[in-house]
Amino acid sequence: MESENVSPAIETPEAEEKGPALYNPKALSLVSSLASILSWVVLVAFLGDVVAQYLNVQNMIGQQGMTFAELFKEPGALSFLVTNMSTPFFTGLAVFLMMQGVAIGLNVLMEIDLKTGE
Repeated sequence: MESENVSPAIETPEAEEKGPALYNPKALSLVSSLASILSWVVLVAFLGDVVAQYLNVQNMIGQQGMTFAELFKEPGALSFLVTNMSTPFFTGLAVFLMMQGVAIGLNVLMEIDLKTGE
């Protein structure tokens, strides 16, 4: 039987990897970048919805011959405005902040791991 001699100069594929063993830094960076970009897209979409709702309400009260200030005097109209304008705004803001936090957190964790590994 022939014995296999492995010379110390031959490196195995595991030894060639220079990155962390538990994650791929390129993939983590890609996820972080995509989360950051997608958060801005979500924020713009929700702001677009708020502007569209405002224009719709302004068009409706213009057809009835009312002003926007008179609309606040009616209790039903106030709840309509809160439901259709402020709720999408704060929902979009919350999703934006959450996705930005994920993107920043992934970058920070990756930097911490790279700094402690050196």
